[in-house]
Amino acid sequence: MSEIVYLDICCFKRPFDDASVERVHREAEAVAAILDAAQAGAVQLVHSPAHDFENERNPREDRRLATRLWLSAAMKRVSSSAAVAARARELVGVGFAPLAALHLAFAEHAAARWFVTTDDRLQKRAVTERQRLRVEVLRPDQLPLETGGDAA
Repeated sequence: MSEIVYLDICCFKRPFDDASVERVHREAEAVAAILDAAQAGAVQLVHSPAHDFENERNPREDRRLATRLWLSAAMKRVSSSAAVAARARELVGVGFAPLAALHLAFAEHAAARWFVTTDDRLQKRAVTERQRLRVEVLRPDQLPLETGGDAA
């Protein structure tokens, strides 16, 4: 059975960032590999209402449409619930930004093993609050894919 992976919306946006920056290039390639792994069935991507909310706020139509297309291929969909909202509030209470907390709550609700993000502030907070989280937070280039091993 394939592992469940929750990509933060910033991961879907990474391929559009300046690839002349080494980290951006590396993470964009890793995101592409994750999307390929999902298409091959090696991992299951999650699609949540938080993805839709954040994506629809993007003023760039090309990025919004590409992200919508990638999200439509996600095999695992989760819905809003009182439990997700309560968990997001708990996470805000320990210092996560509201939207980051909502994404994390959805990832936990989906029983994701990994929450993948390019957001340094979110990742730093996740390290601090590691014991409170029920999902491992990492960068795209840290995700150990079965098809290529650990890219870190």
